[in-house]
Amino acid sequence: MLRCGQRNIIFLLNNGGYMTEEQFHFGPYNVIKNWNYAALVDAIHNGEGKCWTTKVDCEEELVEAIKTATEDKEECLCFIEVVLHRDDTSKELIQFACRLAARSRRQNP
Repeated sequence: MLRCGQRNIIFLLNNGGYMTEEQFHFGPYNVIKNWNYAALVDAIHNGEGKCWTTKVDCEEELVEAIKTATEDKEECLCFIEVVLHRDDTSKELIQFACRLAARSRRQNP
């Protein structure tokens, strides 16, 4: 993406694991090593091309990051890591996961 000069905005939603999967298949494999993904992109970037990264922890920081990405850094490939609470999920996702889990139990005695 850098080599081609793309100017996308990439959002990584980081809740420290595969929490969607956790809703219907509990297991230690759903907890992953929580890297500093913004720093990883910086390391890959290594000063070549136009790239901007940031890590945000709240809505106000996210709004500011989007503003920066669309204004001051509009000529860059932008990577925004959004840190979410581990259990942050919607009631609809939980309901969907419960239906999937029930279906999975019926198919896998």
